[in-house]
Amino acid sequence: MTANPKTTATARKASTTRVQALKAEALDETQPVPPVVIEHRGMEYEIPHPLDAPFELLECDSELEMVRLMVGDVQWKAYKATGPSLRDFGVFMDKVNSAHEDDDNSGN
Repeated sequence: MTANPKTTATARKASTTRVQALKAEALDETQPVPPVVIEHRGMEYEIPHPLDAPFELLECDSELEMVRLMVGDVQWKAYKATGPSLRDFGVFMDKVNSAHEDDDNSGN
């Protein structure tokens, strides 16, 4: 018994369409990327993907303000409560800035 060519072609087309849909979904840049969790001085901070960061980030004139926006108000208050030094802030800033550097679509 041979397969019905029409049925086989329909199945092949459905399979191809499904694969194309999965590829499109995987490449959909409108979907948020999960945040990266960094550790600093025993605390964890969630850092959003650069393309999911607050728009106000584009208006920043200082690195301090950029880091504050990237971590958000709640995490920023928690960080400040640790009593950081300028040296410590430099280390923290480096961790925040490099959180997504291994991403293929980091937006940088």
